[in-house]
Order: sequence, then structure tokens, then C-alpha cells
Amino acid sequence: MKSIRVKFIVALLAACVLMAGIVAILTPIMIEHEFIEKAEEAHYGRFSQAIGRYIERHGSWGTEQDAMRYVQIMERQREMMPQRFPGRQPGYSPNMPGSLDGGPPPEVFGVHDTQTFEFVLFDLEGNVLHGGKDYQPGQKVSPDMFDDADPIIYKSSVVAYALPSGVPPLTPTDEAHLHTLQETLFFSTLCALLLIIPFGFWEGHKLSGALDYLIKAVNKMGAGELEQQVPIKSKDEVGVLAAAFNSMNSQLVEAYKNLEESRDMVARQADQLRELSIRDELTGLYNRRFFNEEVTVLHANAMRYGHAFSIVLGDIDFFKKINDNFSHGIGDEVLKQVAEILQSSIRNSDIVARYGGEEMVLALPSTSPRAAVEMMERIRKAIAQYPWHKIAEGLKVTMSFGICDELEGEDYEQMLAVADEQLYKAKHAGRNRVCSLSHKVADS
Repeated sequence: MKSIRVKFIVALLAACVLMAGIVAILTPIMIEHEFIEKAEEAHYGRFSQAIGRYIERHGSWGTEQDAMRYVQIMERQREMMPQRFPGRQPGYSPNMPGSLDGGPPPEVFGVHDTQTFEFVLFDLEGNVLHGGKDYQPGQKVSPDMFDDADPIIYKSSVVAYALPSGVPPLTPTDEAHLHTLQETLFFSTLCALLLIIPFGFWEGHKLSGALDYLIKAVNKMGAGELEQQVPIKSKDEVGVLAAAFNSMNSQLVEAYKNLEESRDMVARQADQLRELSIRDELTGLYNRRFFNEEVTVLHANAMRYGHAFSIVLGDIDFFKKINDNFSHGIGDEVLKQVAEILQSSIRNSDIVARYGGEEMVLALPSTSPRAAVEMMERIRKAIAQYPWHKIAEGLKVTMSFGICDELEGEDYEQMLAVADEQLYKAKHAGRNRVCSLSHKVADS
């Protein structure tokens, strides 16, 4: 693919050559046309002078006799002179038959180069006085030729009409002028090309350099480097384009930052919504639905790989009496504090959830039966020894736990049912206890 620099230089050269060609073709044609018009004016002037001299010498014009006499003079002068002559010709005398004594050389009567150009001269009656290449003297011209002919005027009166026949030849001086003009145009065009080539390279380099900055900036943006600015080195269209790119890039970067902030905010809100959907609103513990989803996976992994796994179901002792004796608000505070003690006492791999009302459930993966009992004993004592009087004077809180530490059945629900049976045993044995399949009831 051609670069814009090459295209720019080619366009400049093409424009220069085209303009030079137009000038080189039209100028000589226009000047030659001007020369021809001047030559025609000179021949018209000679005819006017010749007729004027005739009128002055013969005292009349416009009769048939004047027309025939003028034609005879023209014919005799043509016979006595060569086809081309510079000025007066050898052998010519002012007293030749048919000329006027002391008169001008024959050319003043209209004799000129008859090879390429002549005039058809006719009087007011249409009688041809000088036929040129197309008519014979004495012939009559058609009336419509008067419209195309130019009048010959003598003392403010039209005395005849002249119509050019052919093209006047250029003089050696005119041809020399045309040749000089053509050479001048050629060398001017050559000099213009020699000046335009380095200028085109210079301007093309500036233009392509500015566009290179834009191309590199756009490619970097496409590669992930979003923030880009290009230098503005001119006030032309390229400079305006660079300024527009910088402004657009700044707006794009700002919009991207805002979008990133919005995306982060949406992600945070999504996390918050997810937490809200899986957390108990009062205690902050996981809710029953989330616990069921997670423990299903933990139970399946334990069954597959033969790992130890325990499920614990706990219940706050006499929680209804706490609500009745101290108010439901105090009961809520008790639930929050129990949840905090449970959450702070387990491992990161363990799961604790509010299973309903004052019931809490724990999943202890990779935990042996003994370790499970020891952990729950620590938690039971921590709850019993907590200074509950800070919440309400005379308040005491204990909690009982039932543990299923043996993998049974195809799903966790059977383990949960066993844990519920162990919890019932702990309640029946006096509460504030931990009961397990593998261990006897531990007294408080």
C-alpha cells in the first residue's frame, strides 16, 4: 500500500505537469491568435490606405468605373511584384503604369503574401474589387457576406467591405517570439518540478509524521493502553485532527474510568446482594438455604474420599423464657452474641448457619469425632461463661449441642437427623451439654 507521503508527492507532480501542459499548449495558441489579429488589422489598414489614396487621386469612389479602375491597378501591381518582398522590390518605380506618382510602394494597395492569406474586397454594391482565393474581380457577392465582412472606412464613411480568406502568415519576428516563449515555458516547468519535488518530500514528511503519531496512538489504544495523547505541531487540518483526537481520548479515558468505577460498584453491590441472600439478617450467619447447598458438596466429597465429617445441631436453652422474661429485643441480642461466639470459634473451613429460630447448625469437614466434641465443648463453655449481665441484669444463657460424627446414608439430611437426635438427648440430660454418637454425654 502506498504511503500518504508518496501519494502527496505524486499529486503535486501531477498537478504541476498538468498546469504546465495547459499553459504550454494554450499560451502559444493565444499569442499566435493575437499575432494573427494584429496582422489582419494591418492588412485592413493597408486596404483602407489604398482606397483612401485612390479617392484622393481620382476624386471619386463607388461607381462601376471606379471599381474597374481600382481592380486594374491591383492586377497590374500583382503582375509587377513577386509573391513575397521585404519592403520595396528591385525593378519597382513610383511611376509604374497604374500607380500614382509619388505614391507608396504597391503593398499599400493591398498586395501581400497570397500563398496563405488574402482579402476579398468588395464595394458597397457588392462588386468584387480584389477576389483573394475565392472570387474573381468584377463578380458579385451574396448579400449575406455583408454581415460577415468588416467595413473599410474613409473619412467616417464606409466605402468598401473586406473579408479575410486564409490565415495571415507570421513574420520571422513573430515566429522567433513564439519559439522563445515555448523555450521559456519548458524551462519554467522544469524548474518548477525541481522545486516541487523537495517541497513535496518535506510537506509529505510533515504530514505522514503527524499521521504516524495518530496511527501509533490508535494501535496502542487497541492494545489496551487507553490513555494516549499526540503532539499538535500545526494549526492546519492535521493539527485540528490531532486536537480532536486528544479531546476524544481524554473523554474516552474519563468515561472508561467512570465505567470501571460503576462496574466495581455494581460488583460490590452484587456481592452485597449475594451476601444478603445467603446471610441471616439478624445474626449475620449463613442462612439455611446456603448451608444446605454447601453441606451437600462437603458431604459428597467426604463420602467419595473417605474423609472425616461432622454435623452439629445446637439450640439455645430456654430461649422462650428469655424472650418472655427479658423481652424479644434482649432475645435478639442473645442471638447476635451467640452467633458472634460461634463465628469466632470455628475454622475458616467450617460453616455455621442459623437453621431456624434459636437453632444453629455447623458443618465441620475433615474433623474427627474427638476433635468435633472438643471444639463444641469449648464453644459451649464460652457461651456459658460470657458476661450476659452486660446485656440484661440476671440474664444467663447456655446452649446444648448434638453431633453426628459418622457418615451415614446417601445425603447429609440423614446426618442432620442423627444430630437432631443427639441434641434431644442433650436437652433430656439437663441441657448445657454436648452429645455425640462416639462419646457419652459430657456434663456441664
